[in-house]
Amino acid sequence: MDRGITLRNKQKLPFLFISIVILVLDQITKKMIVSTMWLGESQRIIGDVVRFTYVRNPNSVFGLHFGGPIVSTALTIVAFLFVVYLFIVAKTPIFLTAISFIMGGALGNLIDRVIYMEVVDFIEIVVGRFRWYTFNVADSFVSIGIVLVLIHWFIETRHVNSHSNSL
Repeated sequence: MDRGITLRNKQKLPFLFISIVILVLDQITKKMIVSTMWLGESQRIIGDVVRFTYVRNPNSVFGLHFGGPIVSTALTIVAFLFVVYLFIVAKTPIFLTAISFIMGGALGNLIDRVIYMEVVDFIEIVVGRFRWYTFNVADSFVSIGIVLVLIHWFIETRHVNSHSNSL
């Protein structure tokens, strides 16, 4: 059951544009890092909290090992195709925004995997002793998109449950 505004395919074009902007931003930032930093070099951006540290990740998400670069590339392709399917069937603006974020980020990392068999990562967050995995712009948008999907799912689930309870 859809709630609120539903969109036709023509109305999805602005959301496709969001994916393209994310892809371009991701690729430009990676090219800037590769052309201005040495592999392993780290530069402070905001004190000791945010650094740009140029690394290459041949593994899957968060540096997890899932059989090496070929398996990671194959998993990325499968995930990307699934996200494209979700974009095609999506009907609400919040879900389309979320999927557009994920699609743009996934395509950015997929391009790296297909061309280099690894992903350029460079954003490093350190708070005290806590150090998050180094990531990139694409990863950021994929993560934000996943949070938006979860919010959408939570809202839709509550809406469906409230309707079924009132019958």
